[in-house]
Amino acid sequence: MSTENSTVFKKDNLDFYLKELAKEYKKLVGKKMPAEIILIGGAAIVESYGFRDMTTDVDAIITASSAMKDAINLTGDRFNLPNGWLNMDFQKTAAYSGAVEHLGRSELNTFVAQN
Repeated sequence: MSTENSTVFKKDNLDFYLKELAKEYKKLVGKKMPAEIILIGGAAIVESYGFRDMTTDVDAIITASSAMKDAINLTGDRFNLPNGWLNMDFQKTAAYSGAVEHLGRSELNTFVAQN
């Protein structure tokens, strides 16, 4: 992730940005095209557990049409978020094994952008 500004994501603004992302995605592809964003790491902890109150980027598994990248960039531009504010960079780390993608939804914090 780029660190162009000092944006921090807390539960209240993270929820807001994800809802705005869902709206942007729906504008681009319509309501019938499903998308799923599974938060990983710090963002999942901020969103669900409360023992960490902020993160500087949002790592996620993203399952969606290619328009999601445009929606992420448009949302980021609209709210002056850093490039890569929502990313899948965790997959580039040495610790990544792919096993996380096979966990059940009850074990991960999931945000579904299809309602």
